[in-house]
Amino acid sequence: MPILLVSTETYRLISEQTLPGYELRSGTPRRANGNWAIRVDDEVLAAIEAARLPEESDDAVVSRLVRSAIGQRTS
Repeated sequence: MPILLVSTETYRLISEQTLPGYELRSGTPRRANGNWAIRVDDEVLAAIEAARLPEESDDAVVSRLVRSAIGQRTS
């Protein structure tokens, strides 16, 4: 299963959107640099890759996509 690296801010943003009865599990402990490793399935990774802008990090694309989905301005 592929792993994406996201910041604490993006991890929090994702977890706030998690439906009741579900939980977000990172799959690994928080890394020394502060990032979280999140396991995603191949279908989710394909959608993220399709939306990724040139040179955009995992964190940047995931944050942008989540914010867009919930109607927040991206930074």
